Amino acid sequence: MNIVIGGGAGFIGAPLARALSRMGHNVTVIDDMSTGYRTSRDASVPLVKGSLDDPKFVSRVIERTLPSLYIHLAGQPDVRLSWERPSWDNQRTTGAILGVLEASRMASIPWIILVSSGEVLGNAGEGSRAPLSEERPLSPLSPYGISHAQAEFALASLSDFHSTRQTIVRLAPVYGPGQTVAGEGGLIGSAIRQTLLRSSVNPAAISGNGVRVRDYVYIDDAIEALLHIISRDASGVFHVGSNCPVSDREIFLEIGKILGSDAPVNYHSKTFVDTECRILGHQRLTEESDWECEVPFHEGMAKTVKFFSEVIQ
Repeated sequence: MNIVIGGGAGFIGAPLARALSRMGHNVTVIDDMSTGYRTSRDASVPLVKGSLDDPKFVSRVIERTLPSLYIHLAGQPDVRLSWERPSWDNQRTTGAILGVLEASRMASIPWIILVSSGEVLGNAGEGSRAPLSEERPLSPLSPYGISHAQAEFALASLSDFHSTRQTIVRLAPVYGPGQTVAGEGGLIGSAIRQTLLRSSVNPAAISGNGVRVRDYVYIDDAIEALLHIISRDASGVFHVGSNCPVSDREIFLEIGKILGSDAPVNYHSKTFVDTECRILGHQRLTEESDWECEVPFHEGMAKTVKFFSEVIQ
C-alpha cells in the first residue's frame, strides 16, 4: 500500500514507519519535528516537514502520494502539560486531525487509523482493575483526554460524511528504548532518569501516593499490535494494553531491583488531577487476531533502563 503517517517521526511513529517500509509498503511521514526525531535508521522513509493543522499542505501531500491508508499519530503527548496549557493542547491534538479531515475533503483518503489514548475513558471505578471495554462511553478527565475524545468524535462524524473507513486504536501508555520523559509512558522514563541521577539533594520521587495504576505496553508490542490491525484491514475501535496492572510505586521498585539499589521511594504532592486506575487490555484484538503481548514488564523495563543508562553516560 501507499501509506502516510502523520506524526511519523515520533517514538511510536518512527518504528512503525520503518516496520511498514520493511514489509514492502510505500511509506511517507509527515511531521513538524517539534517533538519528533530522525536517525540513520529512518533514512529510507521519506519525510515531509510541515504542520498537520494546515489542510492545504496536507492535501498536497495526499495528492502526491495517493495513500490507501493514513495513520494519525500526531498530537501533544504530555498529560501534565495539557493541564498547564489546555487550549494549546487542544490545538495541537484536535487541530491536527481536523486539518487532516479537511484535507481528505479535497484529496480523498480511503482509510484513516487514528491512534488515540485510554485517557478518553476517565476512571475505571474505585478499586476496579477490570479491563475497559471498547464500548465504554467516553468520559475524559484531563484536557489531554478531552482533546483525544474530540479527535475521535471528529473522525467518526466527518469521515462518515466523506465515506472514509475509520479505525480507532486506543493505546495504553507505551514505553521502551527511544522514549523520552514526555508522553503517557513518560513516567517510566522520568523515574529511570531520576533514579540514575539521584543525589542526597535530588532524590527520586513519585508524584502522588504511588498507587496510580496503568497497564504499560512495550514499544515492540505496540508496533506489532498496529501491524496486526493494518494487515487485517480492521475497522472500529481497538484497545491495546498489556492487561498487566502496574502501580507508580512498582515502577520505582522495579528500577531499583534492576540497578541493585535499595534507595527509599519518596513522594511529593501531585500538581494535577489524574485517573487513579485504568486497564485497557486487548480482548477484541486478541479475539480477531493472534496478537498477544510478548515482552513481560520486567524484561521491557530492563531494556529501557539499559537504554537510559547508555544515553546518560
